Amino acid sequence: MPDATDWHWGLSNCGPCELLLWLEPWADEVKVPSMSTVTMRIRASDPDNQLVEIEHSENHLVVWGAGGQSIEVFVDRVLQRTGSALIEVPEAFGLSTKEFLGIVFDNRPSARLAGSHASAASKSLWQRIKSRLKFW
Repeated sequence: MPDATDWHWGLSNCGPCELLLWLEPWADEVKVPSMSTVTMRIRASDPDNQLVEIEHSENHLVVWGAGGQSIEVFVDRVLQRTGSALIEVPEAFGLSTKEFLGIVFDNRPSARLAGSHASAASKSLWQRIKSRLKFW
């Protein structure tokens, strides 16, 4: 990516458990062991496009890339093999990546990698079809 601007960002996993780092929209998952450091190099052709959105919970961190960005991930200075390092995020019609995927997946977090797990009480495909059929 010629004339790209780089920005480095990192954090240490000081907790006793492994931290899962999810990179969206690439659906990449990187495991960060306890007492390890993860560093991300965000590349963007536009120097004003260096921001990323972050979601977090106790066990995972989600990094949402923005249009025109690619992100290289290093765990303890070792480059991880990810699609995010190779594939630039396409522009999302003026929306953030998180907003765009929310529209695409109808704001159903279970439909994306970084979402919550599907409920155990969810209906099967047949039950959903049957509920739409008037004669059944």
